[in-house]
Amino acid sequence: MSRARRLLAATLLAGLVLPAHADMGRPVLRLDVTVVGDVVRLGDLFDNAGRHADVAVFRSPDPGHTGQVAAWRIVEAARRAGLEPESSDRNRDVSVTRDARIVPLAEMEEKIAASLAGTLGLGDSSRVQVVFDRGTRPLTVERQAAGQVDILRLEHDPRSGRFDAVLGIRGSGRSERNGGFRVYGTANELVEFAAPARTIGRGEIVRASDLVIDRKPRSALPMMTADTVVSLAQAVGLAARRPLSPERPFRTSDLMKPELVERNANILIIVELPGLSLTMRGKALEAGAEGDVIQVENNQSRKKMQAVVTGLNRVSLATRQTTVVAATRTP
Repeated sequence: MSRARRLLAATLLAGLVLPAHADMGRPVLRLDVTVVGDVVRLGDLFDNAGRHADVAVFRSPDPGHTGQVAAWRIVEAARRAGLEPESSDRNRDVSVTRDARIVPLAEMEEKIAASLAGTLGLGDSSRVQVVFDRGTRPLTVERQAAGQVDILRLEHDPRSGRFDAVLGIRGSGRSERNGGFRVYGTANELVEFAAPARTIGRGEIVRASDLVIDRKPRSALPMMTADTVVSLAQAVGLAARRPLSPERPFRTSDLMKPELVERNANILIIVELPGLSLTMRGKALEAGAEGDVIQVENNQSRKKMQAVVTGLNRVSLATRQTTVVAATRTP
């Protein structure tokens, strides 16, 4: 016999005698009963229980639990109370379920996360990930216990992330009798970062659609540093200095200004002189982004020189070389 069944059978109340009920139809035993309170009454068990309806028969199971009671025991208890029910179901069992308020795991997680966010100085519970140990179940308390979930005790190790908590439900006799409900798990700070949605090749310009914002526990991201890219604005419009892998954080040092000049590209070399601007055709011997100093070659003289990238396939001679060029052209 199950524990719930033994409990229900053992707590049958005897000796509750009332005068015979008025003729209002034969009481009929229900085989599937749901109750709310701490005790099961004849009105819960029988149709047409009349003025015997409030007579307590036995204690209810724990909230959210179901117990089985032999029908003949219930019939005998009813007769001792002055009720004469139909007896055709004496050899069957009656299923008695205690209605309950179910506190879901998500609500428990949010309560713990909010408390730890304050402790860790985060200010936002969405930045704390709470994971209960396997086997943790939602809390079940009395249906009428409508109070909020309280944290009675919470211990947390920031290094391992492990926590040990005791939760209480206001207005719940079961919570008060048990001193609350103990739960275990891990809680870690979540960090936000930008990650490629696809592989981005070296030199590709990063677009907003190429990135997603992700969150993971800090402990799972040992490579996170102060220069890790955490927003789209830090990367969009720049080019990848190296291939960037999907779903992995990357750093600002992995980005560069987009290359405006490719190696071996035909370019326009501009020499700015006082009151005069000279242009010549050349070839880029190196690739470069805006502001980079690269080596270029004059197509006519084959002279190699350093120039500053100023636009798409456009460079300007460095200051020292500009002076030299100007001097060679002075009559």
